[in-house]
Amino acid sequence: MDVGVYGRLSVAKREVEATEMAIERQHQRCIDYCNAKGWTPARFYADLDPAYRKPGKAKAPRRDDFEQGLADIQAGIVKGLVFFKLDRFVRDHGDFERALAVTERHDAILASVTEPLDTSSPMGEAVARLLVTFARLESQTIALRVAAQAEQKATMGRPWLSGRHHPYGYDPKDRVTIVPHEADVIRAVAGQLLDGQSQSAVVAWLEAAGIPAPASGRWNRAKLSSLLRNPRLAGLRSYHGEIVAQAIWEPILDQETFERLGRLFDRRRQPGRPARRYLLSGIVHCGPCGAIMETQGHKAGPRYKCERHSRRATQIAEPCGAISIVAEPLDQLVAECVLEALAGASLERRRRSFDSDRLQVVAERQEADRGSLRQAAKERFVDRSLDPAAYSEVKRELERRIADAERELAASADGNVLAGLPTLRADLDVMWERADIERRRDIVRAVLERVQVSRATRYGRGMDPSRVLPDGLIWKA
Repeated sequence: MDVGVYGRLSVAKREVEATEMAIERQHQRCIDYCNAKGWTPARFYADLDPAYRKPGKAKAPRRDDFEQGLADIQAGIVKGLVFFKLDRFVRDHGDFERALAVTERHDAILASVTEPLDTSSPMGEAVARLLVTFARLESQTIALRVAAQAEQKATMGRPWLSGRHHPYGYDPKDRVTIVPHEADVIRAVAGQLLDGQSQSAVVAWLEAAGIPAPASGRWNRAKLSSLLRNPRLAGLRSYHGEIVAQAIWEPILDQETFERLGRLFDRRRQPGRPARRYLLSGIVHCGPCGAIMETQGHKAGPRYKCERHSRRATQIAEPCGAISIVAEPLDQLVAECVLEALAGASLERRRRSFDSDRLQVVAERQEADRGSLRQAAKERFVDRSLDPAAYSEVKRELERRIADAERELAASADGNVLAGLPTLRADLDVMWERADIERRRDIVRAVLERVQVSRATRYGRGMDPSRVLPDGLIWKA
């Protein structure tokens, strides 16, 4: 009788070469068992589980070879499956019920090398279900231990060595040794962004230079953001999105550069839905109701339009009347005002405003609070000297103070945008013509808080500047 031989190995155990559950050893024991029974091992199946099933998880991880084995039974290629131990075959009641139903329909067998498994009798079937229950309990218990191990490694600042993709900039084997050419790319990209280059321009440079992207594929803005916002670049160890320790590896970026990049990316993710073609998307507001005006196509040309009256009419005492304004003329008008405001001594004053002693004090206070937060995490998870309730209270207060400082420091990102601008109006005009839409939007948002559009006061084609000037431009201090 032709049978299939099935083996499974959990990813968490792949580092232990001498384990008895190694797939090769499982297969060999199954082959010996088949020879003793007079069966022919016709097919071999092997799965590497991506993870142990966590308690409360709705669905077990998919196993391709397990599914293939059931499909081969249905196709009549094999008349059963032999495995080293039941918990190597299934740890989930749903998988066991499916396997049992398939074997019953096609008069096939399930056989375990180490257990007296016989699904042909009611008692054997009941014993098998009991074994599956204990196998699932073991899987969930191991998952808790693996999670505790990961948490402990994180609080000690050590890297987690699992995962398919190595962190860009570090050696894939130990994940702590810096790869010089990748680190140079990270520093070059960070420098370009902080010098005022747009993300699109940096992505185009990376593609033109033929620099391979992390985890294969092509460079894009999302991949760029994900790379540069990774705390490990600054020598910080995170766990579930929270910084918990200083890492044991050398940083590629210093702390200040990493924080400036974070503020830069946060500023570019302001509320609203910025469109690539429009300069003011996300900062144009309806004067009567204050809502963000959305870009919308129109036969007379694209426009910014407030639609709040139709969405929340029952909640607004005085609907705004769905005011709208043609997009491109408004963009040109605001751009002219911004360039005029930046020319000459005004730009110098704005640059100096970002270099005050107050920002330095805020940055130092924020760094001290982050150190206190890391120390509290160590006392909670490593030393076990801080109880959960006290840790939650300390964590909440420190995170509030860090967030307050982050908002104060966000303005310094505007200073980075303005740092490389010329002071003469003629030079500003040349720069503006050469800049892409993302760079232009960054400049506008560095000096303008919002643009408020009032109701139309006259009829006719074109745009009425009085709907915006002079009180509709809300400048940053």
